[in-house]
Amino acid sequence: MPQIELSPDVEDGGMASMIADIIKGNLQEKPKRKNDFIALNGNIYMNAEDAEVDMTLVFNKGSLMVHNGKVGNPQICIATDSGTLLDLANINVKFGLPYYFDSIGWGVITKLLTGKLKIKGLVTHPIKLTRFTKLMSVR
Repeated sequence: MPQIELSPDVEDGGMASMIADIIKGNLQEKPKRKNDFIALNGNIYMNAEDAEVDMTLVFNKGSLMVHNGKVGNPQICIATDSGTLLDLANINVKFGLPYYFDSIGWGVITKLLTGKLKIKGLVTHPIKLTRFTKLMSVR
């Protein structure tokens, strides 16, 4: 089983802990996504602006350490409201790729186009973002 840990500064039950639990549960329920987990290497920063919560997920080819705040120089930065961050966990995955052609996917795309969801690294790290999206998706 891949190693997923919380840094000492992360509170149990907080959003960072919830994101770690989502990824852990998805890897247990969908073992095929383990390859995406192992392939991820680098930092992903997430900021829930409305809840004033931010975290960095540090992936290291088969392990994940979740930190509060911004750590290092993340390749991907996601900034939005807390509800949209959790919506990312509801994106469908079809044929091994995130599926944006249903109501949840269109909602994410709409927020991206209107600036309510900002993703730095969308163009420069699309494979990393796709792998991360698949890890986050409970579908």
